Amino acid sequence: MFDIEPIGTVHTPIETSQEAPSQGLKDDIEGTIEIDPAYERALQGIEVGDEIVVVWFADEADRSLLELDKVPGRGVFNSRSPARPNPIVITPCTVTEVSGTEIGVRGVDMIDGSPVLDLKSTLHRDLNQP
Repeated sequence: MFDIEPIGTVHTPIETSQEAPSQGLKDDIEGTIEIDPAYERALQGIEVGDEIVVVWFADEADRSLLELDKVPGRGVFNSRSPARPNPIVITPCTVTEVSGTEIGVRGVDMIDGSPVLDLKSTLHRDLNQP
């Protein structure tokens, strides 16, 4: 077994899974990722306009669903649905603002208050450059 602790929380206008778009970037819904101050140094180099992947936990998702109810014959492992045995979800977002430990993003599809597990840059930067 292993432990995963959230690094922050996302704040969005989405209150229920029914309100969430199926793919965040298809809609321009904006939100804010609030990172725990202990991880502030890990945000270095993230800039407005960057594309990042938000790894988050869909804590309200149905963990018993194995087949999509909207698409008979299609299993959850063949989807981006948050309903799955381990509801770890990835959402590509565009950074709109960086202020301390808060990151403004566009393209959210997560419910307000969802725990954020990680952030990943989509840029392929030179590892020897800051």
